[in-house]
Amino acid sequence: MNILDIIHFIGGLALFVFGMNKMSNNLQLVAGAQMRRILRRLTGTPLRGVMVGLGITALIQSSSATTVMLVGFVNAGMMTLKQAVGVVMGSNIGTTVTAQLIAFNIGEFALIFVTIGMVMLLISKSRSMENWSMILIGFGLLFLGLTTMSDSVTGLKNSVYAREILAKVSDNPFLAILAGTIFTMLIQSSSASVGIVIVLAANGLIKFEGALFLVYGDNIGTTITAWLACLNSGSSARQVAIVHTLFNVFGTIVIGILTYLGLYTQFINLITPGNVFQGENVARHIANGHTFFNVLNTIAFLPFSGHLANLATRIIPDDKVDEASMGEPKHLNYTMVTDSYLAIKQSIKEMKEMLRLVQLGQTISYEAFKDRNYKKQVRVSRVESAIDQLQKEITVYLVAVNEKTNSEDIIIKIPALLHTVNDIEKLGDYTLEINQILNYQIMDQGAPLSDEFKATITAMHNQLQKMIELALAYLDHLDPDIAEEIIRAEAVIIDDYERLRQGILTQIQNGECDAAGGLNTIDYLDVVELAAGKIINITEAGSQKFVYTYEKHHHIPPPKAQSM
Repeated sequence: MNILDIIHFIGGLALFVFGMNKMSNNLQLVAGAQMRRILRRLTGTPLRGVMVGLGITALIQSSSATTVMLVGFVNAGMMTLKQAVGVVMGSNIGTTVTAQLIAFNIGEFALIFVTIGMVMLLISKSRSMENWSMILIGFGLLFLGLTTMSDSVTGLKNSVYAREILAKVSDNPFLAILAGTIFTMLIQSSSASVGIVIVLAANGLIKFEGALFLVYGDNIGTTITAWLACLNSGSSARQVAIVHTLFNVFGTIVIGILTYLGLYTQFINLITPGNVFQGENVARHIANGHTFFNVLNTIAFLPFSGHLANLATRIIPDDKVDEASMGEPKHLNYTMVTDSYLAIKQSIKEMKEMLRLVQLGQTISYEAFKDRNYKKQVRVSRVESAIDQLQKEITVYLVAVNEKTNSEDIIIKIPALLHTVNDIEKLGDYTLEINQILNYQIMDQGAPLSDEFKATITAMHNQLQKMIELALAYLDHLDPDIAEEIIRAEAVIIDDYERLRQGILTQIQNGECDAAGGLNTIDYLDVVELAAGKIINITEAGSQKFVYTYEKHHHIPPPKAQSM
């Protein structure tokens, strides 16, 4: 490799990471509940996931490409880690069927995706179309980056020196696995590295056992692509990458020991025409060794896919924002809707999850403001999207409860609960507004925010967080004492709001402060005051046991339950 090849490699990596980021972020924006449900059904069990991974990879002939898409789906909150485990296993099998299927090199068509995406972006008249165009552009760019990286190391693929090294280390199992891993990490293609191993072995330069150990290393090395894909992603994406790595490492340990003992080589020789120990049909033996390495590993580890996912989360703990990104309900069980009293309790538990997300969003936006951390502030939109998703899920669930019950006690609660869900969703909107003020408006103003105004924002942030914490505790048992605390906390916010707002206006009028900083601080105070009012609404609804007061709301009649 010369200096130009190195520049191309780095440039390809930059394109790859940028494309991955654009695809993932916009997938999250367009991934509605219906798309999530489709993916959930397709990969609902580990075995289904294996079949999906096998089918996709068999068509596109790249386990790396499949894993990259998986990283994007999980990072966008469209799939869970446990769903992804089976797909990873299936992708490893799918990449071994090159001889049976015509290889489809997506990299050759990368610019078509970029072109279509750009045309859609130029003619887009909706946010949804703009998001889809960015998905296509990102998809094309990440594969263009992969192709660029692969082309930059063509000399390494064809290097006689590299082949000599592979041939020399093949006699030592550990060194062979290590060499296969490093070589595949460099050339970004397990198919290419396996092909080189087959050529060397077929020409008698490598023994059959050594070739298998190199192939095992190739399987580990191909997981580097997933790690590259999650360089700018959250913990959930990195967990997919480590699942891919762990699966291949564990498989290499098990099959490697069997190979060292001679059991696996005998098995492959038994099921493949010709005697490989006499130099017959070597290429086919290695190809079968590669295929059965992944098939047997999948059979062995599929029952433990849940444990593999748990191990990944222990190595890379969940990030709270990644947990939020799914917006998937934790407590809404549709088998419970006939037990309407229990179902109502479950819906209130889910409302608490929404409120926790509001608390998380407030924390992230404030920390981003305090630390001037761009990466943090862009995560708030993911939290707000999760809040919106939960609002939809709870609303649908409450409607289902209303349709299944004949209890008047439950029917009169549904409207108040729906109002409470909407109030919490509005708190999510306020969180987004606060993030906009703290991390965009204030950052874009001419002069830095004064220490006085920073202290004001910090004090109001702490007071609002205290109200949210009290509201979370209140929703547990609707304790009147906690309700009193919430009311007192709101009174403090209102008093401070009126005093601080008037003081800032006076400073602006007298030219005693930066006008832009003062106005932005007032905007923050306004949103905090509105948010405190929504928390009071939630408390009032709870104090009335979530019974809707129709006289206060234009005498709207309560919804009627359908007959059972």
